Formats: sequence, structure tokens, C-alpha cells
Amino acid sequence: MAAIPHWTLAPDGTRISLCLVAKNWGAAMKFLNQVGELAEAEGHHPDLHLTSYRTVQVDLFTHAIGGLSLPDFVLAAKIDAIEVEYSPKWLRERDAAKAKEQLDTDGKNP
Repeated sequence: MAAIPHWTLAPDGTRISLCLVAKNWGAAMKFLNQVGELAEAEGHHPDLHLTSYRTVQVDLFTHAIGGLSLPDFVLAAKIDAIEVEYSPKWLRERDAAKAKEQLDTDGKNP
């Protein structure tokens, strides 16, 4: 998981997910289409979700085994390389939350 820090592991350990908010609907669709092209080329197909017109979620797991396998992590890393036009507000909020989490982890924030 350290190699794909923007992804989260499901509590039951069966899937990894990437959630983001694109700048607008067009940016979300561009990202989803690029993920779709990559997935087709890799022969490994994630579950893709678009909600609230620009909120994207990508869920990766190996359907055949109902859990995670190496191709899931490889595809996640390749998806991370796709350029996304993020919502500036969402990026600020995400970065602030990560900074607070880091402070809490380091024991410097009560």
C-alpha cells in the first residue's frame, strides 16, 4: 500500500479503492475513459463509479478470486500515472486532512 498512497484498503482486505473529485464532469469522464482504455489493454477491469457528476471511485479486486492479487496493485500504480484535473477545493481539503493525520501520527497534535 505504501507504493500507492492515494488508495485505501477495504476493512475486509478484499479490495483497494481510489476516490477523487475532478474539476468538472468533463475532467471526470476523461479520467474514467483513460482508466477504461488502460484496463482493457491490461485485461484487468476495475469497478468504476461516477457520482455527483464529478466524484470518481475506482475499486480494484480480482473478480475470479473475490480478493486482491498482484495485478490489482500493478493496475493501481498505472492508474496513478494518469493525469487528473482535480477540483482545487477537494485537493486543498485532502492535503489539509493528510497534514493533520501526519501530525496526529507523529504525536505532535493532541
